[in-house]
Amino acid sequence: MFQLFKLRGFAEYISDTFTFIKFQGKNYFKNYLKFAFIALLLLMVSMSMIGTFYYRVLTTTLGTTMGGDTFDNAFVSENGLMLGIGFLALFIISLYLGMLNYSYPVYYMHLVGKNGNEKPSLKSIRELFKNDFGRLLLFGLLSFLTFIIVGIIAFSIAVVLSFVIIGIFIIILLVPFFITWYSLTLYFYIDKKQDFFAAFKHAFYTITNNFWNIVGASLCMLIIVQVLSTIVTMIPYMITIFGFVFGMQSSQNVDSANLSSNISIMMVIIVIIYCFSILVSTILNHLLLIQNGLVYYSEREKLEYNSMRQSIDEIGKHE
Repeated sequence: MFQLFKLRGFAEYISDTFTFIKFQGKNYFKNYLKFAFIALLLLMVSMSMIGTFYYRVLTTTLGTTMGGDTFDNAFVSENGLMLGIGFLALFIISLYLGMLNYSYPVYYMHLVGKNGNEKPSLKSIRELFKNDFGRLLLFGLLSFLTFIIVGIIAFSIAVVLSFVIIGIFIIILLVPFFITWYSLTLYFYIDKKQDFFAAFKHAFYTITNNFWNIVGASLCMLIIVQVLSTIVTMIPYMITIFGFVFGMQSSQNVDSANLSSNISIMMVIIVIIYCFSILVSTILNHLLLIQNGLVYYSEREKLEYNSMRQSIDEIGKHE
């Protein structure tokens, strides 16, 4: 059984994240992929539509297609609607996935906190998400306006200070700080049913009262996520690109038809790899969101002594 309510420091934030994955990871990601499957699939399709459009524009501009088509052909005008639909779908799906990605760990951990002996079901998570959908939309609007304004001010000051050495370190710390601040605001907003600005302030004070432990752990987890994501996605990219280059060099006489075919195959592979990289990055980012959840439950433990109450209840059951 994973202990959610617990006082944690720098090392515990990182180690307990992987402990949570050990106990709950299979059920957590299985339910997430089931929940987000259609949205992820539509995201891949819309990105493929946009990628196909710009690939066609690129090849006709370079004159690499069969028949020597040029940019001023009818393709752009005939398929402009497809591009518009692709961008609109990409925008709507990205907003939905953004809400789902940030709120899913909130609901999952909420159910774990209520009963740590059971693994949350997809039905329970969907019901919570559906009930809070209106509040999530409001949160998205308010958080966009608030964090954009605060972020512009903070990063502008950091950029000015970057002419002095300290500004570079401030920029490095601001990224995990804002990610954690945003995530904690959502935890207080949904789980504690606070209004947005109360949750906004509560999350800020939670981080600043334990700044180096929380931001330091978030920075380390962010580095871990980025390194793993890069390793998983860059290796297929490099294999594809080198394979294409060496394949072209090994061909003595490459006509325009073969060149167009080779480029088409390479672009299809790159689109597939790109879609795969988004999926991997989305899943790995949950490590950071789970860690932020542990920060939230550590703060609740400090204020509410939940683990002590649970221990007393356990003792009462056995008497």
